[in-house]
Amino acid sequence: MRFLSSVAASALGALIAVGLVGFLLFLVVFAIAASSGGEEPDVADGSVLRMELSGPIPETAPENPFARAFGDESVTALRDVTGALEKAAADERVRGVWMEMEGVSAPWATLQEVRQALQAFRQESGKPVIASAADFGMGEKEYFLATAADSIFAAPQAPFEFNGFVTNVSFYQGTFEKLGVEPQVVRAGTYKSAVEPLIRDDLSRPNREQLTEILNTQSTQFLQAVAQGRGIDTTALQDQIEEGAILNSEAAQEAGLISGLRHYDEVKGAWRDRLGLETGEEIEDVSLSDYARVPRSEAGLSAGGGGRVAIVYANGRIVSGESPDDFGFGNAPDQVGSETFAEAMRGARESESVDAVVLRIDSPGGSAAASEAMRRQAELTAQEKPMVVSMGDYAASGGYWIATAADTLVANPTTLTGSIGVFGVYFNASSFFNDELGITFDQVATSPVADLGNPARPLSDRERQLLEGSIDDTYQRFLQKVAASRGLSVAEVDSIAQGRVWSGMDARRVGLVDTLGRLDDAIGIAARQAGLDAASTSVTTYPRPEPFFERFVQGARAQAARSWTRATTSAAERALVKQRRFLRSLARRHGKAQALLPIELRIE
Repeated sequence: MRFLSSVAASALGALIAVGLVGFLLFLVVFAIAASSGGEEPDVADGSVLRMELSGPIPETAPENPFARAFGDESVTALRDVTGALEKAAADERVRGVWMEMEGVSAPWATLQEVRQALQAFRQESGKPVIASAADFGMGEKEYFLATAADSIFAAPQAPFEFNGFVTNVSFYQGTFEKLGVEPQVVRAGTYKSAVEPLIRDDLSRPNREQLTEILNTQSTQFLQAVAQGRGIDTTALQDQIEEGAILNSEAAQEAGLISGLRHYDEVKGAWRDRLGLETGEEIEDVSLSDYARVPRSEAGLSAGGGGRVAIVYANGRIVSGESPDDFGFGNAPDQVGSETFAEAMRGARESESVDAVVLRIDSPGGSAAASEAMRRQAELTAQEKPMVVSMGDYAASGGYWIATAADTLVANPTTLTGSIGVFGVYFNASSFFNDELGITFDQVATSPVADLGNPARPLSDRERQLLEGSIDDTYQRFLQKVAASRGLSVAEVDSIAQGRVWSGMDARRVGLVDTLGRLDDAIGIAARQAGLDAASTSVTTYPRPEPFFERFVQGARAQAARSWTRATTSAAERALVKQRRFLRSLARRHGKAQALLPIELRIE
C-alpha cells in the first residue's frame, strides 16, 4: 500500500510539473505576441490622464507584458508617475488629471513625492485635477494625495478616515520562549531598538520617545497639506481629530474636507462640465501606465541630449552577495545585494556617457559589512563624478552608512533616516534542539572561545565581552564615517546617533542631510554640479532589470519545485523542512553585525 501511494504521489507530481510547463509555454507565447507590437499609445486631443492609484508605488517596477496583454493596470514606478505628470503639464492634448483612489499602500515619503508632483502639475499648467474615491472610501493616505486636487469627491455612505496616526509594533519574546530559543543581544546605541521585538513585550522609553516624534512630524506634514489644500486652519483640523474623528464621507463633507458626495457617474458628469462636453458625451482618457510610455518629445518636452545623469538604486534590506532573484513577476525586490550594487555602481562610474550620478536609497539597512562594501563602491564613484544622494522612504542605519559617500544628501520631509547604531543577535537554541528535536551536542576545542556564538549553548561572560567590543568598534567606525562626511566631530555625531531614527525634516535640523526635496530635485542638483542644463539632461538607471521572461521562467521553476515537493513528501517530511527553514532564518541573522532600522515602521 505504501508503495502504491508513493507511485501515485510521483505520478501526480509529474503531471503537475508537465501541466505547469505547458501552461507557462502558452503564456510565454501569448505574451510575446501581445507585446511584440510595442507601439506608443495614442493620446487623443482633449484627453484626461486617469491615475488609478491602488496598492504600492515602488521605486522601480520591471515591465510586465502579461498585465498589458490581459488589459490589467501594471504597477507603475514612482518616477514614471512623477514623469507622467510632468509630461501631462506640457502636453496640449491632456486637459486634466483624474485621480481614482482605492487602497493606496505606498509609504508616506513616496506619497509626498507624488503629491508634490501633482502640485507642480497644477501650478505649471493651470489644468484641473479631480480626486475621487468610490464606495471603497478614503483613508489618510488617499486623502493626503487628494488634497493636491482642486476638487475632491467621495461616494455617499463611504468610509472616510480622519482620526490621527498610529504605528503598531509586534513583539516575539513569548514566541521565542515557546520555541525554546533565547535571543542574546549585543548592541551599541541607546535608541537601537531593532532587537526589542525579540527580547521585550512592549516599547522601551527611548523607542517610545523617537516613535512619538516621528508620528508628530507625520501628523504635522499631513495637517499642513490638508490646511493648504482645503483652506482650513491646522488648529481646527487637530481639534476635529481629537474631539470628533471623522469616519464617513458625509461627516467629511460637513467639515469641509471634501468638495462633495458623488457616485462614479456623477464624477464623470463633473468632468464633462469642466471639459465643456454634452451630457452623455464620452470622455477621452489615457491611463497612467500607458501615458508613462509616451516619449517626452511627443509631449513637447526636451528629449535629453544635454548630458546624462545615472540613477543607481539601492532598494531594500542590505545583504551580502547578489540581490535575491525576484519571483514577483514585476514587483520590486525587497533586498539589495552588495555585489549587485557594486556592479551597478561600476557601470555608472565607467560609462563614458554618464556625467553625474544620483544614488537613490530606499533601505532600512542590514548587514554592516555589506553596507561598508557598498559605501566603498559609492565613494569610488564620487571620486570620479559628481554624486548626490536622494533618500526615499528609508535611508536608515546601513542605508545612511552608504549615504556617507556623498557630499550632498537630499531627503523627503518624511524620510526615515539616521538610526546610526549597530547590533548583533546570537540565538541560544539549546532548548529547541534538546526539547523539540531531541538533539544534543558535545565538543573538543583548543580554546574557551573557539566556537564563539554556537547556537547550541548560551554565551559565556568572556564571549559577551568580546562581542560587545566588536559591536562597539563597528559603531565607532560608523560614527567616524558620518563625522567625516558631515563635517562634524565624532562627539557631535554620537549625540545625534545612538541608533535614533529621524524624520527627513528633523535630520536636516540636526545636520544629517543638506536639503529637502524629491528625486527630481536631486537629479537637478547632480546635473548642475556636472555643469549640465538640468532641463535638457537625460536619465538612465542602474542596475539594469533582467529580461521579464528570464525572471518569469525562474519563478515558474521555483513554483514547480514547490508543487513537486508538496506532492511527493509526507506530512512528517514537510514538518522537518519547516523546522529547517526556521533554523535557516535564525542563521541568517545569527552572529552578524547589523546596521538596521530599529523596527519596520508602518504609520497608518
